[in-house]
Amino acid sequence: TCPTLVTMFYSGHPQLSAERPAEVTIEVQDVNDCPPKFSQDSYEAVLLLPTYEGVEALKVSATDPDGNGQSDLTYSLTDGSIEHFSIEPSTGLLTVRNSTFSKERFRFNVRVSDGRFSSTALVTVLVHEALDSGLAFTHNTYNANIEENNGNITTVAVVTALGNKLNEPLRYTLLNAGGKFRIRPTSGAIETVGVPLDREEKEEYGLLVQAGREEDRLRVARALVRVQVTDVNDNSPVFVGLPYYAAVQVEAEPGTAIFQVTAVDRDKGQNGEVNYFLQDELGHFEMDRVSGELRLWRAFEADLSSVEYQVLVFARDMGTPPLSSSVTFPVTVVNRAMPVFDRPFYSVKVSEDIPIWTPILGINASSPEGQSVLYTITHGDPGTLFSIGFDTGVISVISALDYETSPSHRLIVRATDCLTGARAEVDVEVTVLDVNDNPPVFEQPSYKAVISESAMIGTAALQVLATDSDSEKNAAVRYQIIPDRANSTDHFHIDSSSGLILTARSLDHETIQRYVFLVKATDNGFPPLSSENDNAPLFGASEYHASVRSEVEPGTLVTQVQAWDLDQGANGQVSYSLYSEASLQVTELLDIDPDSGWVVTKGNFAPLRGSVLSFFVKASDGGAPVRHSLVSVYIHVLSADAHIPSFSQPQFSFTVPEDMPIGSVLGANNLLMQNMPLKLLSEYILYVIYNSCSAVFTCFKYKNLPVLYDKIQIKRYILRKQVLLYYAFDVYIYIYIYI
Repeated sequence: TCPTLVTMFYSGHPQLSAERPAEVTIEVQDVNDCPPKFSQDSYEAVLLLPTYEGVEALKVSATDPDGNGQSDLTYSLTDGSIEHFSIEPSTGLLTVRNSTFSKERFRFNVRVSDGRFSSTALVTVLVHEALDSGLAFTHNTYNANIEENNGNITTVAVVTALGNKLNEPLRYTLLNAGGKFRIRPTSGAIETVGVPLDREEKEEYGLLVQAGREEDRLRVARALVRVQVTDVNDNSPVFVGLPYYAAVQVEAEPGTAIFQVTAVDRDKGQNGEVNYFLQDELGHFEMDRVSGELRLWRAFEADLSSVEYQVLVFARDMGTPPLSSSVTFPVTVVNRAMPVFDRPFYSVKVSEDIPIWTPILGINASSPEGQSVLYTITHGDPGTLFSIGFDTGVISVISALDYETSPSHRLIVRATDCLTGARAEVDVEVTVLDVNDNPPVFEQPSYKAVISESAMIGTAALQVLATDSDSEKNAAVRYQIIPDRANSTDHFHIDSSSGLILTARSLDHETIQRYVFLVKATDNGFPPLSSENDNAPLFGASEYHASVRSEVEPGTLVTQVQAWDLDQGANGQVSYSLYSEASLQVTELLDIDPDSGWVVTKGNFAPLRGSVLSFFVKASDGGAPVRHSLVSVYIHVLSADAHIPSFSQPQFSFTVPEDMPIGSVLGANNLLMQNMPLKLLSEYILYVIYNSCSAVFTCFKYKNLPVLYDKIQIKRYILRKQVLLYYAFDVYIYIYIYI
């Protein structure tokens, strides 16, 4: 802050001023414009042998002129000494990583970064053998114990070195305290710093203690203190191999083993010993307390089948006090005629962009009588996303998956014996993995702000915010100002992580009164997606032709135009309209559905008999700024008794392998002729593949009147999904071919 005094004067005559000045405080906001700086340009340390992993060599420190001088600094090593040393990123503490040294001197750089700027410093570590000091500890190795989870400062051990002269002080140092221990420099008492220790994380600490004289750093004595962390019962048993499913034959005898559960406890000794218990035997089951084996205690009735029992099992350790956990799982009673699955539970993970018709999992069940088994999905698929081969048991994806809508699906598959009708069911879990398929979307299509021309450099103007519906790193958003030719964006800077826009130069209202620029949001996925609308819609054909009778009724579908946009989200959503410069005649006779692209009649075509009506259709995306494309459409107006062919269905689909040989026939399409003379059918119908797919496919015709079939044939190798725009005598149809 910068306090100052201001006095106000009146410009009249005589000139008057305020009785007393006003105090004005100007607060200067900080921006990250300075690199951090090490406290020294170079550091040097001496490391005496023998040494151990975790021994502290030295500590580097840096300050940042920005902020409070310590904001978010990160330390790292930049050279090849990472093999022998490591550095704590937040504190700058350099420790030994590998105590096997091959040379006596190590020189390397350390870097400190504030996230935007960084600096380096040179570190030199000299490695020497410790000289004979005449000092010796009372023990070469000390042993101590401390209970885990103790948050109090506790004395662990006291070490003593001998050999010093009378009244000669010794100084004790702990070389690898690790932030959990410390030593009294004059008494040699080792104690904790109040940080609780976790035995399950680390059971033993080897502390290296050094004793030496104040004036001689190279003549020292060393001893090892082994600190054993004793166990406390602080972990409950955890069941492994979940989920559990079990089945038992209705004819099973008492004592039959049904299933075995297993729980593990991370504690030690009795604290880690686990016993198993049933909450309720349900009149039929018993549990081996030591092994966790579930056995049949009483036989079932002979006519009982397809009954499911929910068994609740407790696992309890032997600690004081004891800790426990529980699990519930189904036990199904089956008869000999019921199919038996080869697994009690099925699971699979698939990416959300998996192509439809892709097999993802095979279910296998066998009939005890050797009969065929039929498979069906009975529950868990309300959106019909999956199908199962009724005779193969292969589950396939038949509709697009979406992680953002449903990250997992739990299906129930039923296997039915073809002869007896006996059936069994099994759970199938399909986990959908996220892919980066959603670009960032700004909360507002445009942002506005008012800022004073006297604003200092670094003043916040406004903040933009974009969200991404993907997960984890795919949802992390970075911001960028898109440069323009007028260099107006040079006056502003945007924080890439927060979207905060700051002034980067002084502003002058008399020179520029308004700044307009674009901000781009990009996620961290692979490949990265952005909010930028950089693709215009592309039509499936260079032009469209269609025919109508002059007496056509309003509301008749004439033809459908289709366009695709390679962008994602709203940037890739296409809408259709008649071009704004279309003649009044076109707008009175035709309309277009903005979503589907179907051109529909709405007026009287009789005056146009024998002519061609031409116009443009515009396809626009939903991005900002909007991008669009135009395509020509020609409507041939025929007489009322003209014979117009029509396809037997609105679209056809074929599925072919990608390695299908050239010359193979894909299939045939029905082209129905309504009241058309046979001569026309045999002589005047032309069939054409009418888009870029004509380079991959060709077609030929053969006669089977009164229905004409047209075959599509491969003429070069297929690489991916193809969409044919196919027409005969100005009648169009889309044929989808999946590879």
